[in-house]
Amino acid sequence: MRKINRACFFALFFILSCMSKSQVGNEKGINTEAYSAEKRSLFNTNKADCITLPFGYGDISRLKAVDSVLAAIQDQSKLKEISTLKFEKAIKKDLLLLPEEYNVFLPFSKNVNEKFDRIKIATDFLCYGEYSLYFIGVFNTVRYADPYIEKIYLVSMKNNYLIDMKRIYLNHQGEMGFANYTLFNIDKNYIISLQDYEFTESPFKLKPLNKYQILPSGKFSVYYDHDGSYKNEEEQGMVKNHTKEGKWMEFKPNDNIDLKKYPEFTDSYTYLEAEYKNGLPTGKWNFYKLSQEYNEETGEPIIETRKKGKLIYTETYKDGVLKKQEFY
Repeated sequence: MRKINRACFFALFFILSCMSKSQVGNEKGINTEAYSAEKRSLFNTNKADCITLPFGYGDISRLKAVDSVLAAIQDQSKLKEISTLKFEKAIKKDLLLLPEEYNVFLPFSKNVNEKFDRIKIATDFLCYGEYSLYFIGVFNTVRYADPYIEKIYLVSMKNNYLIDMKRIYLNHQGEMGFANYTLFNIDKNYIISLQDYEFTESPFKLKPLNKYQILPSGKFSVYYDHDGSYKNEEEQGMVKNHTKEGKWMEFKPNDNIDLKKYPEFTDSYTYLEAEYKNGLPTGKWNFYKLSQEYNEETGEPIIETRKKGKLIYTETYKDGVLKKQEFY
């Protein structure tokens, strides 16, 4: 998920950079002023519009079978509830660049549902101490006559500055019946749960439930239910106060890897030696090529075959902010 966040940050500085015309840093160190109140800010500040929690799909941890997942995705009452966020303020498509903009092969055409605004900011928002969390809806108008909300991003703001953001909802209906979905729930303690579902020729893949919390810094951080030693197929390390702390090893796909530049590699997986402090990246991170074999029938990596390869690049962080990146 950390790499998914990277893509969001590189591209989704849209509101702030376009409206304030300020300079934007990398995703770990954004310092951009939002559209000011004097200029009729896009962001609502009326506390009367703060959402009462919990909000979202409250039972996603129980959705494990195909029928139950489809029932939840197609639940009209839940879709109506999400729509009541009042996505009213539109951002013109020529003012921004979105990650995963369409996820379909058809390019945008001025003749395809041009009357619909694709990106909208919801009036209702979450109040979290000195932070405000806004919902950004992306409406699919490429393939369907009646647009629906395809993606929702949650944006953390303080004093008209963008702090962090995360995609929390996805309804992508692809080609040949393939589809990807993300359902979310935000509980009364502001813990954000995300569940990804993938419909392929398999035909159904249930991905692990991921949880996130809002740190005192306003950033989103992975949330773990229990402190102590943690290990799964993708990562291992220590958890303190429900966040990553100290040295961690992570084995995940990496969208920074250009396979054309490294033709000897068959995939973009890396072996990461990372360090965290209070849930935020710190110190020097080393990204190595992860060598691994795959199951010929399922295509899944065989964990026991994983080995650390050569060093590809490093990242240096301070207080959660990316200061330097070096490729080798």
